[in-house]
Amino acid sequence: MGPQKRTKLGRVFVVSGLVTIFVSVIFVLEAANGPGTGPKTFSQRRSYNQVKESLHSTFPIAFLVSMGGMGLIMAGVRMTRAEDSTP
Repeated sequence: MGPQKRTKLGRVFVVSGLVTIFVSVIFVLEAANGPGTGPKTFSQRRSYNQVKESLHSTFPIAFLVSMGGMGLIMAGVRMTRAEDSTP
């Protein structure tokens, strides 16, 4: 694999890792916010226990997915740095 292709692939890995982390954070926030969109009135708000239970059920999955995104970022950085060190 040529150095330009390796650099390009490394950048793709970094961007896809960032997108993966962003999506997992949005997933957790949506679970905490609850179903539906738009502003909620005081009577439609979710209780503390409802928010806590939804976060506890979604956080482990989102954490594992975001760690996968971090691995993609680290692999991408390694690929771009390996290209810089070759003569």
